[in-house]
Amino acid sequence: MSTESQPRALTPISAAEAARNLALWTAADLGHAGAEVEATQTEDGAGSALDLAAELLELSAPARLVLGQVVSLALDAGCAERAHRAARRWRREHGNHPAVLDAALALAGHGVGLAWAMLAPAGELRRKGAVVLQGELALPAPALLRMLLGGGVPSTLLPFAVAGNDAPGLAQALAALRPGWLQVIERALAAGRPLILSGTPGFAASAWIEAAMRPRQLQVRTVDLSAVFDAAQGLPTELLANLYAEARLTPVVWVLAGLERLETAAREKPLGFSRLVEGLVAIGRPMVLSHEGPLAPDMAQRLAALAGLPHLDLPALTAPERQDLWRAMLESGGIESAVAGKTAQSLAHLALGPVSIVHAVAHALQQAQGRAARALAGGAPLDQVVPTALELRVACTTASTSRLRQYGSRVDTRAGWADLVLPKDCLTQVQELARFARVRDRLFDEYGFGDKLSYGRALSAMLSGPSGTGKTMVAGLIAKELGVELYRVDLSRVVSKYIGETEERLGSLFSEAAQVGAALLFDEADSLFGQRTEIKSSNDRYANLEVNYLLQRLEEFDGVVILTTNFAGSIDEAFLRRLRFRVQFPFPSPKERAKLWEVMLPGRLPIDDEGLDFDWMGSSFELTGGHIRNAMLRAGMIAADANKPLTMRMFYDAAATEYKELGKLAPAYPFDDD
Repeated sequence: MSTESQPRALTPISAAEAARNLALWTAADLGHAGAEVEATQTEDGAGSALDLAAELLELSAPARLVLGQVVSLALDAGCAERAHRAARRWRREHGNHPAVLDAALALAGHGVGLAWAMLAPAGELRRKGAVVLQGELALPAPALLRMLLGGGVPSTLLPFAVAGNDAPGLAQALAALRPGWLQVIERALAAGRPLILSGTPGFAASAWIEAAMRPRQLQVRTVDLSAVFDAAQGLPTELLANLYAEARLTPVVWVLAGLERLETAAREKPLGFSRLVEGLVAIGRPMVLSHEGPLAPDMAQRLAALAGLPHLDLPALTAPERQDLWRAMLESGGIESAVAGKTAQSLAHLALGPVSIVHAVAHALQQAQGRAARALAGGAPLDQVVPTALELRVACTTASTSRLRQYGSRVDTRAGWADLVLPKDCLTQVQELARFARVRDRLFDEYGFGDKLSYGRALSAMLSGPSGTGKTMVAGLIAKELGVELYRVDLSRVVSKYIGETEERLGSLFSEAAQVGAALLFDEADSLFGQRTEIKSSNDRYANLEVNYLLQRLEEFDGVVILTTNFAGSIDEAFLRRLRFRVQFPFPSPKERAKLWEVMLPGRLPIDDEGLDFDWMGSSFELTGGHIRNAMLRAGMIAADANKPLTMRMFYDAAATEYKELGKLAPAYPFDDD
C-alpha cells in the first residue's frame, strides 16, 4: 500500500470514522435516542486502513458499521471510556458486549438486532474473520489488527505452521529443474481458486509454490489442514474464518498441507467436507491444497463435483533431475562444486524426493561437522568438511525410513554375488533381474520406455521355491546392487480385521517406501497376494477389495517390490501379470549342495589337517542353503566349545543333528577317524 493511501491522522482509523464513532457513543451515553450521525470526509478524501480492509473483506454496509464500532472500542481510548459508561445503563461491564453494541446502534437509529446479526457464529463479521469473540466480548481479529497497526500481532494460524522442510536454495533448484511446470502452476493460481497439487510423498509442495511465485514476489506460508478442518468431527474449525481474513488482507499464497489425511473424512462425512471446500473457494485468493501420494479417484471426483478445483499432479523426479538436486543441495551446504557433482552422480540412483534429499544432506553435513570437530580436538588439521559416502548413505536411511519400521524390519545382506549358488538357468534369470536393476533409470528416462509402458516402472519380481533356497538372499543382493534399503514387511502389522484399515496401512507402506526409495520384501506373499474368491458374503467382498487395492498400488509404485513364496500357484493371476520377473528356485542338486557347504565355511575357522569332504556332505545330506547355513554354524560351535580345529566328525555331527530336527534319518558316518 502506497504512502499516499495512508490516513493523515495518527489514529489507526480515519478522521471520519473517529468522528462518527465519537458522536455515536456520546449519543448512547447521554441517552439521545434516534440521534443521527453523519460521517464527514477527510480533507483529501483518502480512505483509511479500515476502509481498505473492509473493501478487501468485501463487507456489506451494515457489517462495516458494526466493525467500525468494534475497532473504535479496541483502539480509541475516548470511545472505550464512553462505551464503558454507557454499558452500565444496560447492566454490562464492557462496552464491546454485543448487547451494548446493539443498543447503541439502535439509539443511533440503525435498528435493533444489527450487532447481534453481524456477530453471530454465522454472521458476516465472524464468517469473514473480521471480528472474534473472546468470551462475550467482540474484538477485532488479529489479521485485521495487524493491518491497522502495521504488524506486531501474530496470526492465529501460527501454531499450525508446518515446520520448514525446504532448505535455502531448494526453490531455486526446483525452478531450474522444471521451469515449464512453474508456469503451469502460476497460471493455475492466477484464477484465484484453490489448486490441488499432488506428488510423491515429500515432493516439497511449498518449495514448488515458492518457486512459481518468485516472479510476483509473493510470500508462501504453509499450515496444516487440521487448522481449518477437524477430521475427527468432520467439520470446519473456527479458524477457517481466520484464514479468510488472513488470505484477504495479506498478499500471501497459503499452502494447506495434509489433504491426503482427509480422504476418509471426505467419504464418511461428506457434508462437513463440502462445507470446508465451499469455505476455501469463498476466500477467492490463490491457495494450494497439498496432497502427498496419488490422489484417490473418489477424492478427485468429489472435489471436481463440489467446486471444479484444478488438479496438478507433479511427476516424480527423474534420475538426472535428482542428480542436479543433490548437487545443488550439497553446494548450498558449502561443498565445492566438483566434489558435489561427483557425489551427486553416485547418489542419483536413490529414488528420494526433494524433502528426503534436503534432510539427508543436512544430516550428513551434521555428521561430517562432528567428525571434523573430533579430529580438530585431537590435533589433526582441519580440511574442508565434506560428508563421506557412508555418512550420506546413513543419512539417506536415517532421514527417511523411520515410519517404515512400523510395518517391518530392515534386511541387512552381507553376502555377495560370489556366495550365491544356483543352477545355471536360475542364475541367468537372477542376473537378468540384477541387470534390469542397474539400467532401469536409463531405460525409462533416457530411452523413453516410460512413455510406452502402461504400468509403472517398478522393479517387481516373484521368487518362488522351497524354504532356504536363497530367495531372501537374492532380494538382499538386488537391493544392495541398487544401493537401497530392503525392508521385510511384517504382515501381522499390516493386515487388520477392521474394514478399510488394511488398505490404509498398505497405502502408508507403499507411500513411505516410494518416498525413501526403499525396497519392499513380502515374505510368504501367498497369504496377502492370494487369489480372489467368489463373493458369497460381505467378508469375501472386503477381502477382494484388499487384493484390488494391492493391485492398484503395485501399478502406481515406482520402487522395488520382491515377493517370495513357497506356493507360487496360490498367487492371484492378476498379480503375476503385473510382475516383471518370475524366478523359480529349485531344490539344490548334490553338486550345488557341496558348493554351498564350501562357500559357507568361514575363512578364519580352523580346520583339521585332513580337511573336509564337501562332495560327500552334498550327496549325503539333502539340505537347502538355509539349513546348510544352520548346520555350518552348529559345526563352528562344536569346534569352538572343544577349542579344536573343525574335523570331519564335527562336520558330520552338526549336519546329522540338523537332519534329525527336520525329521529325517541321517546317513551312517563312513569315515575312519582312527
